Amino acid sequence: MKLDNLPSTKNRLQKSKRLGCGKGSGHGKTSSRGNKGGNARSGYSTPKNFSGIPWYRKFPKRGFNNSNFKQYFNTVNLGVLETALPADFSAVIDETVLLELGFVKDVTLPTKILGNGEWKRNLSFSIKHISAGAKAKIEAAGGKIIEAE
Repeated sequence: MKLDNLPSTKNRLQKSKRLGCGKGSGHGKTSSRGNKGGNARSGYSTPKNFSGIPWYRKFPKRGFNNSNFKQYFNTVNLGVLETALPADFSAVIDETVLLELGFVKDVTLPTKILGNGEWKRNLSFSIKHISAGAKAKIEAAGGKIIEAE
C-alpha cells in the first residue's frame, strides 16, 4: 500500500449524532425532530405523494349528481297502522288522517304506505304512493284503494 492509495479518513473521526442526550450534545430535547406532529413520532412518515390535501378534493365537482333529484317520502307500514288505529275506525285513510294520528312528521313530503306487517281490516286508502305488497294486502282484506291526486 502506498501513501497516495490510502483511503480518506475525513469522516472516520466524526462522531455519530447522539440523539436525545441532553442540551450539550446539540441534539437534545426534541432530538432534531421539531415540535409535535406525526413526523416527531417514531414509525410515522408522510406518503411520498402527500401534499397536504387529498387529491380528490383538489378537483372541481362536475357532472351529474342524482342527489338533486332524489325523492324522499314519509313512510308508514301497514303493521304499525294495524296496531295504532282504533278498533272502531272506519274513515278513509289519507294524508290528513295520518297527520292527525302522528304518523307523518314532515307535511311537505309525500306519504307512502309500505306492506310490512299484517293487515286484516276492511278500510279504504286515498294515498297516491302505495307499494305493491301493501296494495295486495289491502285488497286481500277487502279494502279499496281510491285514486288520489
